[in-house]
Amino acid sequence: MKITAVRTKAIKIPFFKGEVWSGGTRYSAPSLIIQIETDEGLIGIGESVGPTIPVIQTVVDKEFAPFLIGRDPMELESILHQLEEYSVNWKQIGYYGMAGVEMALLDLRGKILNTPAYNLLGGKCKSEVAFAGYIFIDKPEINAKEARQFVAAGYTELKLKVGRDIDLDEKRVKAVREAVGPAVKIRIDANQNWSVPTAIKAIRSMEKYELQMVEQPTRYDDIDGMAAVARAVDVPIIADEGCATFEDALRLIDKRACACFLVYPSEAGGILKAKQIVDLANEAGVWCVTGSWAETGIGTLGNVHLIASSRNFPFANDTHLNFMTGDLLREPLVFNQGKIALPHRPGFGIDLDLTKLDQYGNNFEREMVFYDPQNPEFQPRIGQIL
Repeated sequence: MKITAVRTKAIKIPFFKGEVWSGGTRYSAPSLIIQIETDEGLIGIGESVGPTIPVIQTVVDKEFAPFLIGRDPMELESILHQLEEYSVNWKQIGYYGMAGVEMALLDLRGKILNTPAYNLLGGKCKSEVAFAGYIFIDKPEINAKEARQFVAAGYTELKLKVGRDIDLDEKRVKAVREAVGPAVKIRIDANQNWSVPTAIKAIRSMEKYELQMVEQPTRYDDIDGMAAVARAVDVPIIADEGCATFEDALRLIDKRACACFLVYPSEAGGILKAKQIVDLANEAGVWCVTGSWAETGIGTLGNVHLIASSRNFPFANDTHLNFMTGDLLREPLVFNQGKIALPHRPGFGIDLDLTKLDQYGNNFEREMVFYDPQNPEFQPRIGQIL
C-alpha cells in the first residue's frame, strides 16, 4: 500500500456567540482537516488545530506532503522522524502540522489492521471519557445560569476562564459555587495572565470556594514563578501553555512546578508524543487532562482515544464542541452525563460528512484566536500585576 495524495481543507465553524477569555474573544473554531489517500482506496483522516491555520496548511501542503507521497502508511515512525528532523528549525509550528498528519496516519493504520486507534496506543482503559462544562468570562449571573445548565445535563466538573479582573472573577466563582453546590468540582484558568504576586493574591481570594485546580496562573516561560505560586497556595496548579512539549514536561517535573499537565496533541506534535508526556507524568506522579484548541468532532475523537488508552486522566477534559453551531461528522458526538462513549470502529471511528466539509470550508477567512475584532483597543498581556 502506498500514499497517493495528501489533501487539506481549512474550515471554520462559528460559535453561537463570542466567548471572552483573558487573551481576547473567540467567535469560531478554525482548523485544518487532512485526508491521506492510498492506492488501495483507504483514507486516513486527521485534524490540525492551532494559532494560525493558513500557515499550518502551507506547512502540510508544501513542506510535509512531499515526504508522504509514495510511502507505505505503516512506516509511521520513519515518516514522523523525517518530518520532525526536517522542521527542527521551526519546530513548534511544525508540530501543529505534524499532529494532524500523524492522526491521519494512525487512522489509516487502524483501518489497515481493522482495529480501533486505542489499541494502537496501549489498549482500552475506559469505555467513556468525561469532559468539563466550559464557562467563559461573563456576568456572574450569566455564568451561574450556564453552570446550572451544565450540571443539569450531568456534568460534574466545570472550568471557568478568569484573569482580567480579580474582583469580578471572585464574584463569578462565588456565583457559580452557590449555583451548583459543594459536590461539583470547579477549576479556573487564567491563561498565564497573572504575575506571581497577583496569582497568589487571586488564588487565595478564591480558595474558599473549594477550587479543584488553577490552570496556568503565570507566564508560560516562568517555571520558577509557577513553582513559587504552587508552594504559596493550597490549590493544585495545572501547567497549560507552559507544557506544550515533552521537554517542557521534563522542566516542570524537575522544578515540581505543578500537580497536573494540560496535554495537547496539537502542541506536542501528535497523539504519540502527547502519550509520551502522559506516560512521563504518570511516572512522576503528575496528573493529566487534555486541553482544547477548539477541535471539531474529528480532533475530539483523537483526544477520546488518547484519554481512553491511559490510566492517567482522572479528571474531566476540555472541549469547545458545546459552543459550535455545527460539526463535520455525519452524526454529531453525543455527551451523555458530560461523557463521550469510546467508539469501537477501525481507526478513530470518524464518519466525515463531505458536504459539511465543503460548507464550513467555503470562503475560509483567517480569524485571530487572540485579541478581539469587536474591541480593537483591547490589548492582552500576560504576567500582569492586577
